[in-house]
Amino acid sequence: MSRGSRILTALYLAVAVWLAFCTVKTWGTVPVWTTLAMALAGLTPLLATVRETVLADERRTVAVLREREVRRAAWRDATAAVVARAEVEAACCERWWTSCATDHDPECERHTSRGSAA
Repeated sequence: MSRGSRILTALYLAVAVWLAFCTVKTWGTVPVWTTLAMALAGLTPLLATVRETVLADERRTVAVLREREVRRAAWRDATAAVVARAEVEAACCERWWTSCATDHDPECERHTSRGSAA
């Protein structure tokens, strides 16, 4: 839970305790409906406290999932780098690499002369 969430939770609980105290003190001295309304109002801070704890749990879960995704992405990047390095090392000449393996440099050892079959 963040510091702000803890402060809000403490305030919510303080308000709930104060409203519970006021509800007990006014029981029997004011109309029943006002006492019941104050008791229901005292439940609102309790619901807000539950909401803050749920939000804190969700933030923690999202942080864990983000960390996992970062690790997966790093692993994929490392794998792609290994594959790319192997491809670059397997390339025989610049023209072969830039022409998508369709042509070779004239001085390349793998260069094959193209005869005219026409």
